[in-house]
Amino acid sequence: MRRYIVGLGLMGLLFMGSVSAQEQDTIYPQTPDNEAILKDILDIDSPLYYPVLMTRYRAGDTTLTLNDYRHLYYGYAWQPEYKPFETPSSAVKLLSEFDHGLDSLTREDCEQIIKYATEVMKTEPFHPSTVNFLAFAYGALGDTVNERINYHRVQMLLATIRSSGTGIQEKSPWHILYYSDAVDVLASMNLMYGKNTVVSRTTEYYPLYQRIGDIRGYYFNFERIYWNRPDKLPEKKSRGWEFNGIPLRKRN
Repeated sequence: MRRYIVGLGLMGLLFMGSVSAQEQDTIYPQTPDNEAILKDILDIDSPLYYPVLMTRYRAGDTTLTLNDYRHLYYGYAWQPEYKPFETPSSAVKLLSEFDHGLDSLTREDCEQIIKYATEVMKTEPFHPSTVNFLAFAYGALGDTVNERINYHRVQMLLATIRSSGTGIQEKSPWHILYYSDAVDVLASMNLMYGKNTVVSRTTEYYPLYQRIGDIRGYYFNFERIYWNRPDKLPEKKSRGWEFNGIPLRKRN
């Protein structure tokens, strides 16, 4: 049975696999080099050519390296499908499958979760939470092959984000494509956080309820979200439960 972590603020229902010790060793702070990444993913003769990488990712290729994932994740910011201010209708339907809790999920529910999560991934292929829903549903159905594929994807996506900086300094934040990715990363670390605050035009700070040694919180760089809207600062978020900007009703 694979290990999942309850968390992410998605009504306490999302399970997130933690990064393995082996993959943890490969994580080192390296700010994404936007120019180099763009050059690589546009080079048709490069193994990092974006259409090639994306084909391998969607096929469930577990041999993709951390460098491959860096190009996939951060390279997505230049793809026309990347629309961080839009939420697929299938994402709302996906969340509705958990309205009655995990214990009441049926086989049909898990099949619907896979259906909606797969639909979400057509335009948002790198949300750790969405991929994690797939791993959970496939595992519940006994499909160990697809469970492992998506479990591996989750771990590599988390490792990719955590390799983009130390996270503990404003000058070395973790770089994300969506605000919810920050929540996913913290949940994968079993961390509870307070109200996040914007500290610059590109960075948000998430204070921890309980610090870890000298670490009081983590910084996340969200600049890619606003690349196409550089004149706007992030709007004040709701204090309620949200998923990619969708307000959720808190469960009693």
